[in-house]
Amino acid sequence: MPDPDRPHLWPSVGEYPIYDAFLYHAMLADQHRNAVFRDAVLRQAPGATVLEIGCGPDLLWSLYAAEAGADRVVAIESLDDSVRRAEELARDRAPGRIRVVAGLSTEVTLPDRASLCIAELVGCIGGSEGMARVIEDARRRHLCPGARVVPHRVRTMAAAVCLADLMPDGPGVPEILVPYVESVFRAAGGFFDLRMCVGGVGYEAIRSTTAAVEDLRFNEGDYRQGGDLRLTMTRPGGVDGLLLWLDLQGRAGGERLDTLATRTSWLPVYVPLVGAEPMTLDPGDVIELRVTSELSADGIHPDYRFAGSVRRTDCRRIQVAAESLYAGSAFRRSPLHAALFSAEKPVDPDRASRARRPSDPAEVRP
Repeated sequence: MPDPDRPHLWPSVGEYPIYDAFLYHAMLADQHRNAVFRDAVLRQAPGATVLEIGCGPDLLWSLYAAEAGADRVVAIESLDDSVRRAEELARDRAPGRIRVVAGLSTEVTLPDRASLCIAELVGCIGGSEGMARVIEDARRRHLCPGARVVPHRVRTMAAAVCLADLMPDGPGVPEILVPYVESVFRAAGGFFDLRMCVGGVGYEAIRSTTAAVEDLRFNEGDYRQGGDLRLTMTRPGGVDGLLLWLDLQGRAGGERLDTLATRTSWLPVYVPLVGAEPMTLDPGDVIELRVTSELSADGIHPDYRFAGSVRRTDCRRIQVAAESLYAGSAFRRSPLHAALFSAEKPVDPDRASRARRPSDPAEVRP
């Protein structure tokens, strides 16, 4: 595994149906992530009718809700293997108290409405797993008026960063993670500039003020995705992209989890800027971007686009753009992806791993 204390790249996998035992274990072992949800569930589940969307094989929050005194619990899961394991756990740990339903929450029909919804569908970009669309549908079809949702609020924050400085030897994906790159390509139907996360970084990596690109308030029905982003440089140095991370609150009044300050399985996302030469900026220079979020072709997962300019203190402007898409973008468009995926075979074949799609092979740089 990569050294957690050194910057390293991971493919963003939560948006795709490619979960395996390792990924489920990473979430189950994430104490900071789970503490936020546990507090919200234990405080709000007693006496409630509970719906968990995306329970996974471990049925974690449904079991907590039942143990906390929920009146009844329904857990929805779409992956067949996870459904079978969840059904076994429900029978063994809470016989007769938890009903597991196979399918997507946007497609199944339930006989009763719930007063508490738990949905751990938060992406490394907060809304990237489609949670806004899922909760909107759940409120229409599965939840009582005024039903509460866990998590309460998820903001996605942004700041300027220089990946080239964080990874001076060049970007690469740890070889053990390359199969996940392959799985994302298969799930997306082909090669594209997939979303990449950066592990092993904290606030020391950013070079600007911060601002929100998303503010999802699930208990208020207010889902702001996009808008105007203004980042002012606070440190001199290179800038080649944006770093996005989460500020999450499990319940109203509960503690907040900042995933750039605290190491969790929600890794920050790196979004490379394109359309400009590598920039060296000074304190006071301002990055001004218009952020848009539109649903991808599947109608669930959003695509994020950034367009604008850098305004230098001497009034010069540099046009910049960026995108972070669910699927279907051009391949090797960004400097990051051009560096990661070579059309030629790497020099050292013993360290190379191949990411494939039919008729268009490419090599991923380890």
